[in-house]
Amino acid sequence: MDKELMQVNEIRRQWAENDAKRDAGIVPAAVHGDHNLPYANGNLTDFYFPMEKEERYPVIVNVHGGGWFYGDKGLYSLYAKSLAHEGFAVVNFDYRLAPEHRYPAAFEDVCLLMDYLSRHADEFHLDLAQLNIVGDSAGAQLASQYCIFAANPAYRALFPTLAGLNAPLPKKAALNCGIYDIDEKTDRMIVNWYLGGKSPDSIMHVLDYMTADFPETFLTASVNDGLRPRSEVMRQKLETLGVKHIYREYGHEDKADGHVFHLNFRSEAGQRCNAEQIAFFRG
Repeated sequence: MDKELMQVNEIRRQWAENDAKRDAGIVPAAVHGDHNLPYANGNLTDFYFPMEKEERYPVIVNVHGGGWFYGDKGLYSLYAKSLAHEGFAVVNFDYRLAPEHRYPAAFEDVCLLMDYLSRHADEFHLDLAQLNIVGDSAGAQLASQYCIFAANPAYRALFPTLAGLNAPLPKKAALNCGIYDIDEKTDRMIVNWYLGGKSPDSIMHVLDYMTADFPETFLTASVNDGLRPRSEVMRQKLETLGVKHIYREYGHEDKADGHVFHLNFRSEAGQRCNAEQIAFFRG
């Protein structure tokens, strides 16, 4: 095992321990679902549904975070179940991680997952007219990049290997504690794991391709998070384009509410953020 991968695996181990402590003792919401369904490139997805049967369910696609090198659908099962409990079909999926799989592997997998949903919507009783997407941290970056891909043919043209895919445009997006303007100021260690030392225009300048067709957005940041300025960049872009959006900052009352605070089910701010986003998706 090379030095880089050893470093990555040690951080993965540490983060997994911290996340396990955060989630210990939390009782998951009562939902039902289909699990470990293959969709592309050896990746699996779970579907969670509310206990009440419906002919068609509004949909939330959850794109997990983790710096493009950490995380999986299991880590987000509590969060996904909590969303499904509120009346949504929730799609919670794995994608290929860096550095074993460099950019654009993770982004390609998001696109392939959305194509899979469009082809299997009837099978899973999904109402894609009420398609929503949520992501945090690196997942917020991937979710926003997908929305740009779906909304702008000029950006899709930069990915000829994805030509012919169905790319349904979400109606609404919730972007939590994300990074959107990947540039030379970004954490070079993590970005190098993802980009492999390269700076491809398709990700370094992705916001240049953002249009007024970007989905209505609920954008969040924590005042205790070093990535908070990156949300300001996205907020300004949404305003410039005239995209309808809500911007919320959390963490004023509690310094412990930092990066991806909404995943902490013991956090009052996290609970408030999640409730507000559920109301946003329903509206």
